[in-house]
Amino acid sequence: MKSIVAVTRAEGYDYPALRSSIYGLISTLGGWGRYVSPGERVLIKPNLLSARPPERGVTTHPSVVRAVAESLLDFGATVAVGDSPGGADKGVERVFRNTGMLEVAEKLGIGWVNFESSGTRVIPGDNGITLYITKAIERFDHIVSISKLKTHSLMLYTGAVKNLFGLAPGFRKTAYHKLYPLPTEFGKMLLAIYKHASVTLHFMDAIVGMEGNGPSSGDLRDVGLLLASADGIALDRVASHIIGIEEGRVITTRLADKKGLGNGKLENITVIGGELHDFVLDKPFKLPARLPERIIPSWLVKKLARFIWIRPAPLEEKCTRCGVCAKHCPVDAITMRGEKLPYYDYDKCITCLCCNELCPENAIAFEKSWLAKRLGR
Repeated sequence: MKSIVAVTRAEGYDYPALRSSIYGLISTLGGWGRYVSPGERVLIKPNLLSARPPERGVTTHPSVVRAVAESLLDFGATVAVGDSPGGADKGVERVFRNTGMLEVAEKLGIGWVNFESSGTRVIPGDNGITLYITKAIERFDHIVSISKLKTHSLMLYTGAVKNLFGLAPGFRKTAYHKLYPLPTEFGKMLLAIYKHASVTLHFMDAIVGMEGNGPSSGDLRDVGLLLASADGIALDRVASHIIGIEEGRVITTRLADKKGLGNGKLENITVIGGELHDFVLDKPFKLPARLPERIIPSWLVKKLARFIWIRPAPLEEKCTRCGVCAKHCPVDAITMRGEKLPYYDYDKCITCLCCNELCPENAIAFEKSWLAKRLGR
């Protein structure tokens, strides 16, 4: 059976127009009555990567969350917003406040859920490894995900599937980066979470996306779209196609299609709201620096590791020595040295790029070996 992905244009975050676009998108999919019953409890899961304000384009815009939440409230559902954001060690409420989510919750009179204090639920991972996600989802009848369209330095692209990584509470995410350092391994872990989350409906904020070295230090790009689907794999395939990523390059989409977790090929997807080719950008997204693991097979990368590498490095002119990078490194490869730049032990570094994702100053750049530069051309 073909999956349905609804797409609509939305030129900005002005609330009245955006609200109309969201309500129209839901109507195109048949209305909330196809997915939710009045009185049921719905958890909205946005992308709250870090405590950045909405205009930085790093997180799901609060106006999109507000419109989706308001539509559910109008339908008669009970709604709350929750995530396990990056930098939660400094306070989850701080992240919710800085990203505008706390204001949305207060304005609508809905709750916000702290995944860090909700306990964990065990799910099976790949190769018999146990994974843990927040137990908070057990208090809800439905999860509605609202991802942000961005490139991703490790996974190439982040959308519906990657957004659910936020269901892993606190430093579990750090541990999973250590357990699954290569993109394919990490992708399998993401799909295990995706499978067990059983999201009812996926939305994507693609009004302003991020290209280049996303998910936090790339360049903002006006896209002017909103997407929604019950199939997150299909949504990711359509969104990645719109920004110019060829079929098969997004690891989670490719693996999920093979596993039958969703439809990852365009021939098995019906786009409603317009013709797909009309939504495709004239100029494709600029993609992140390519890790060796995405260029050649992982077994060969391991043999050539001395000669092919892309690694994070702090920028003198931007680094404030705040220590976020060192605090969140899953393998303790970064040492703070007072007023000096953070020291990276590259023998320990697993290139998970958590430091790049969470740096509040976008002060982590990428160094490439000569051979990596040649392969990345």
